[in-house]
Amino acid sequence: MDGMTVQEVLAFAKILEENSNKFYSDASKRANLSNAKKFLDELAREELGHKELISNLEKKIDAGGDIPKITKKIKSLSISDFVAAHELEDDADFIDILTVAMNKEKEAVKVYSTFADSLEDGNVKDLFDFLINEEKRHLRRFENDYDDYTDEMSHGKVSELIKKMTDK
Repeated sequence: MDGMTVQEVLAFAKILEENSNKFYSDASKRANLSNAKKFLDELAREELGHKELISNLEKKIDAGGDIPKITKKIKSLSISDFVAAHELEDDADFIDILTVAMNKEKEAVKVYSTFADSLEDGNVKDLFDFLINEEKRHLRRFENDYDDYTDEMSHGKVSELIKKMTDK
């Protein structure tokens, strides 16, 4: 692991993004619900955007530019630690997709962290730290969406319960 170059890290990161794009694209083709298809297509496009970000970073570094410094470390809400990992079924709904997406981002953070922890080259380690922060940004977005959606669902259920109780 000590011999990994910046170019190898970037190539690896692009492969991870391509694999995620394929995962979401394939899931979209199988999805039964139209809104699930739309959301999965959006996630697939986002993964291509992440790959483009890495490609642009690669061009910048190849041209002699520096690896971006992390200005703000993203922290997880840790929601993903409490939702069970599962396969994405053809009849998946929004919450199922968010759960799988959170777990995929969490896995990417874990993979990049494992690499970063085993490296001595400061530039390569800085690059992994940048990629970890980007994946945490994606994870945080999904956790926020999950939290908002489940809060909305809970609020609706509580409101219905109160209405039922007061109507009697």
